[in-house]
Amino acid sequence: MFIEASPNERYMRTLSLGSFPQNVLDFQESPDFFQQIAFVDYQLQLLIQHDLGDAIASSNKNTEAARSATEKLAELKNYITSVNANYSKRSQSYSESLYYTVVLADLHYLSFEYENMSATLSLFSLSGSPHLESEAQTDFIEYLTARFYALFGSGKREGAYKHWLEYLAKLTNYGTKSQIAANRWQDTILLRVVGLLSSNGARPLRFKDIISQSFSENACSVIAISSFCLRPENEKYVIKEFKNDFNVFLTELINTKVKQKKDFPDASVENCEEETFINSLYESINDISSQRPLVAQVLKPKLSKKFLVNMTEKTYQSFAILSNLIRTLLDLEEYDEAIAALKTYIDYVEKDQEQNHGRVNNILDVIDVYTVCLQHFNPKHSFIPVAREGDITKKFKYNDLYTVVEQLKVFTEKLLHYLSELAKVADLHYDEEAGLQSNRLSFLYHRYNTNLVMSDQSKFVKTVAKAWFVIGDFYSYLTSHQSPTPEIMKKNVDLVLKYWKNSLIVNSTGNSTLLFRYALELSYNGFVEPAIKLCKFILKKYPEQFQVWNLLVLLLSADETKASSVDDRSNEANNAAVLDDLKKSRSEPLTSSELESFVEDALNIAGLYMQKCQQKGTSISFQKKYSILQLKMTQLAMWEAKHGIEYILESIAEVFVLYRELFELGDSKPEPPQKSLQPPRLSVVNSRAESKWSHRPSVVDPSVPELKVDKSSLREHRAAKDKIKRLSRVGIESNSAGKTSSKAHQEALSSSKPARRVLQEIWLWAASIYLRLGSMEEAEECIVEAETVSPPNVKTHTYLGLLTSKYRKFLSLQEFERSLEEFHHPEEKFNKKAYGVTLLGMCKLFLKDDDPSNSLFISNKDVDAGLIRIKNYLEEYTHCWPYGYNCPEVWYYLSAIYEKFDDKLLLNEALWKCVELENQRPVRAYSVCEDWV
Repeated sequence: MFIEASPNERYMRTLSLGSFPQNVLDFQESPDFFQQIAFVDYQLQLLIQHDLGDAIASSNKNTEAARSATEKLAELKNYITSVNANYSKRSQSYSESLYYTVVLADLHYLSFEYENMSATLSLFSLSGSPHLESEAQTDFIEYLTARFYALFGSGKREGAYKHWLEYLAKLTNYGTKSQIAANRWQDTILLRVVGLLSSNGARPLRFKDIISQSFSENACSVIAISSFCLRPENEKYVIKEFKNDFNVFLTELINTKVKQKKDFPDASVENCEEETFINSLYESINDISSQRPLVAQVLKPKLSKKFLVNMTEKTYQSFAILSNLIRTLLDLEEYDEAIAALKTYIDYVEKDQEQNHGRVNNILDVIDVYTVCLQHFNPKHSFIPVAREGDITKKFKYNDLYTVVEQLKVFTEKLLHYLSELAKVADLHYDEEAGLQSNRLSFLYHRYNTNLVMSDQSKFVKTVAKAWFVIGDFYSYLTSHQSPTPEIMKKNVDLVLKYWKNSLIVNSTGNSTLLFRYALELSYNGFVEPAIKLCKFILKKYPEQFQVWNLLVLLLSADETKASSVDDRSNEANNAAVLDDLKKSRSEPLTSSELESFVEDALNIAGLYMQKCQQKGTSISFQKKYSILQLKMTQLAMWEAKHGIEYILESIAEVFVLYRELFELGDSKPEPPQKSLQPPRLSVVNSRAESKWSHRPSVVDPSVPELKVDKSSLREHRAAKDKIKRLSRVGIESNSAGKTSSKAHQEALSSSKPARRVLQEIWLWAASIYLRLGSMEEAEECIVEAETVSPPNVKTHTYLGLLTSKYRKFLSLQEFERSLEEFHHPEEKFNKKAYGVTLLGMCKLFLKDDDPSNSLFISNKDVDAGLIRIKNYLEEYTHCWPYGYNCPEVWYYLSAIYEKFDDKLLLNEALWKCVELENQRPVRAYSVCEDWV
């Protein structure tokens, strides 16, 4: 059992994390001096957060707001002074005296009493090596020391800034993850120094300006301040060449470290110097950006790996080296090596935890390592190819999928354990303590952790929220791909909602991706009303999130369907208390006309966004382009639902025009036609009829007589071609006259592959419209175009199967079989959405379009075998969340099969599930709002 060296040591750990004890308000009645100071500090931080803004970090203090809070500041100064008077100086420990000094100095600073602040700080004598009994005390003193110097250098007397330079000259440890409070004040010092040296950006710094300072001999400070300058928000302080010069300095420094000769130490020798340097180096660089490619521009991953591997030969079980080696291996996509390194890291942490009586050192870094690994190792990112990156191989080369998933389950449990330990240290509360599990949006109006006085962009909040999110994301993978029974699937779905809500409890507004993913998951679960409210909340803060606009339109359409259905039940308890402005929003569902107007407004916002980006010369991300395109397609779905399918035929071209505006305009070079693809305008049906047949069971080689085509059908065929040609002209120009070299052509082809896949998706979407209308010629031409702009795949095979299902059923079966075979390939095996379309196509072929007089099957036994086969496919697919389980057609076809086999119990269950889904069905599936993959 761990015995604390000081009765307040656990509070020191909490304060070092940037949090306060949950019972901090009770400290006002405490007889303990330390706890009284903590109470005053908490009141001060609340005052800064709500009334003053970040008065230290901001160079432009809101003096009006500060003066309005003078009375409160005066009360706090009088209170803390009286508390100090009641305790003898001799009875106060070094940490208590320092804490009192910095809090009182902070109060003077915010009251503009700079002389009093300087006098207070001058009276305290900082010890270079105070007697400290634990790591918690060490971390706390480092935090208070940084705060001391940040305030001391802010005085108005001449030369006060030299205190900042003095601190930087002595700095040995920067950016340790669990020292959140120290990091904040260290960054304050860096910001003030950079602002001072650059005249607040008026005279941007060169790298030589940094190394000419008095602290230039301290590599830790040079790296920290240089990396700080390279953060996107600080780019105004330095010239463009700063990054290159710093990169040269860093490379030389690391190579020097590599060349240094040093014997491998004994287990009894501490790695203090090397551990501190490496920790400061990587924390400084990693804080440049959350985007790893930007970090890699400063420190190349290959050089980083060389350095860290070399340092493992000079140190004994260094946490800093191993944790950063894991991150570097992930950057290099050496996943097998990374997972092996993680196992070693886990052994180090658990052994250290045993030696420290269960206490976890630098717990935030441990959580971050697990989080980063779980994020990258998730099969969504390590095994499933990303369409926008082209055809890439899986990132694990020696570990198979089953092995990785089983290990991830273990890692997830360990990460949950450390998050639980962190909750104890930082006094974090979640649903279990608040009793708000049933309210899906409680994080919007209930403050779970009032003791957490920091912004949503703080390192602590982002680290903890991300950890909960990646755990939920792993269970999201399990719901879709590894839930063998309905019970396991439901359990996994509940865990996704729980962990993503925990993420939002910690970070309610700072991450639009978190908010959107949770809203989408609520939609999948049928919680329409809370999902609508959450979407409105997101759009008020992030109005240019077009995935959210699309989801909101679909939710409103589902709400309209739900209101008009007989089974109008509520899926959620009272949610009316979610924010004052959301209370005022109407509870009645929108009418069809209002929905049309709503989606039109959303598209107008998208148009303004595109125009703004064009004027600024900024690029639009691929995902945003795709989201805008999907929003337009949703508009046509709204029109179809209200006016009928014929109404939207003339508007199909608008989608192709929008595609061209988003993906084509601005391309420097048009692409020549692809020779390897199917020749344009060749009848896809006839070409497939001559191809090799599948040898799966129940596939009969057809002997279909040659179709006789009269002149009227030829005229219709030509008219269909002309119509599709007009659409094709507003799509991609596949017959461009531009000439490029072979190499340039390959580059252009590679860069445009994701856009071509999007265009293929649009052609198939157009084909689906013509199929529903019964215009087979136009549908066939759309499929031809789809196979022209991008290679044939499971989607094009499936749509050809749908096209020929009624009149060329043997060819149709061949195409569905071809699709099913391709779903066993690595690049398609995870494509559950496309798999569902293929299954439904086969169901239509077997159950609706098959003619007994010319059946696909050769006997009744063959019929039963085919139905059992498709039943097994469908039942397995219902365990796939949300694509199979939430698909009404899947349950409908299952009910039809159960009826044929006279299974009344399962028939009843399937029919009721189908009715339930139909009663709150949106105009399009919610899955169209997902990221393009």
